[in-house]
Amino acid sequence: MPMLNHLTASAAGLPRYAVSLIDRRTGRPHRISDIPLRLITCEPFEAARDLMRDRDPSLWDTAIHRLDQKGALQ
Repeated sequence: MPMLNHLTASAAGLPRYAVSLIDRRTGRPHRISDIPLRLITCEPFEAARDLMRDRDPSLWDTAIHRLDQKGALQ
C-alpha cells in the first residue's frame, strides 16, 4: 500500500501535517472501526492525492492541518 510511506515522515526540522479523508455527505472524517482515518506526513499534498486516488471528488474531500511540535493540531 503506497500510503504507508507517509507514516515515516519524521524528518528533523520539517513541519508535520495531519491529512484526513472527509465524507462530503456528512462533513465528518472517514472512520475505520470508529477511528478517524488520518495520515501524519511532511508532504500533505502528496498524501491528500493518495487518499483521493480512485475516489469520487463529489463524495470525498481531504482536510490538511499543521501539527505543532508535540503533535497537536494547530
